[in-house]
Amino acid sequence: MAKLPPALRPLWPYAKRAYTATTRAVAPATIALSRRRGGVLPTRVAATIEAAASMGDALTVHTVAPAEDVRREPPAGDPPGLPTFAAQTRAHFAPLRVLELPGGRVLGPHRAVITRDGVLLHEVVRYFGAARPREHPIFLQPFGPPPSDHPGTVGVLASRGDGNYYHFLHDVVPRLALLDRCPEAGKPDVWYVPRRTRFQRELVELLDLPEDRLVDADAVPHLRAEHLVVPTLPDLDLNHPAWSTQYLRDRLLPAGARPISGRRIYVTRGSAPHTRILLDEPDVLAALDRFGFERIDPGAMSVVEQIRAFAEAEVILAPHGAALANLAFAGAGATVVELFAPDFVQGCYWKLATTVPGLRYRYLVGEGRVGRFREGLGVSSDIRIDVRSLNSVIERVVRSR
Repeated sequence: MAKLPPALRPLWPYAKRAYTATTRAVAPATIALSRRRGGVLPTRVAATIEAAASMGDALTVHTVAPAEDVRREPPAGDPPGLPTFAAQTRAHFAPLRVLELPGGRVLGPHRAVITRDGVLLHEVVRYFGAARPREHPIFLQPFGPPPSDHPGTVGVLASRGDGNYYHFLHDVVPRLALLDRCPEAGKPDVWYVPRRTRFQRELVELLDLPEDRLVDADAVPHLRAEHLVVPTLPDLDLNHPAWSTQYLRDRLLPAGARPISGRRIYVTRGSAPHTRILLDEPDVLAALDRFGFERIDPGAMSVVEQIRAFAEAEVILAPHGAALANLAFAGAGATVVELFAPDFVQGCYWKLATTVPGLRYRYLVGEGRVGRFREGLGVSSDIRIDVRSLNSVIERVVRSR
């Protein structure tokens, strides 16, 4: 969505559906075209890891943890009892696995994982909105670059959406935990991970991954390894398993960081239209001033600064957005209030908050008619908050401390 001009961003949900349908329709033709030009595209697809294993390809599967089902209580908020939260109280987490693929490949900016015999492993890197394997956007790129061959064992950290802070933090980083728990797969000689953006480079450094053992996934968009080791993602559906949050806290939370009495932060999304900004931000800031809030801009902060700000805040107020990925580092007893537009309420950060010990979550929906939500249709909608309602919420939060 961020690649669209601001005026076109409200059309993104409709464009995405058309894009997905087109991809599925043209996939057979693009596969045929690819074969004529070196065959970079997968020639077969496997919807599940079990299906891939049954195809007879060289594929070893290690199960690190079994499947898990969890239930969460719906959050408090205004207006209360939103059906979008009630519909997300149950979550199923697939088994955690590590795959070994001799001669395996990773292709394209969407990080498609392909076996030596050309099978796309859909379950490993299912793309956003792609319910079927041939809806993966890789099928719109039949003439990609030839593979760069790498000897030894390559550990894959790069994944779908890893140019986004939220997805890098919650999809890419926890894959290291799975590899730590699976010594049978062998220790990677190098790591395949993107390093184009500042936050990617900072997180890689914080994780102590040696510089001389990194292959930049953006600089090498098509890799073929002698021995490819691929952990599955913590979750494909933004449900946030508790183990993943704990791993992030163990690896990245500064020692001794905890909420500071009176530190209250408002997290801005800037001023670019159609990006879920707060339209009446000056009025909101004026109202928050009497409660002692400080405005922070995560885009202007280092990763360490972001983590510390969230760890030290006793109250966090923010529009829905990727900066709330840092809720993983919030402290016990802190409260987060998430702001939504009435046509886009997404439960991922509520689910993340439930995995943080002692963190309290509530939501506030902005002005407008709250109707039945259709997934993604208001993803770019900006937010207008009734200041009186916000004052009431913040007063309740402050009194409850």
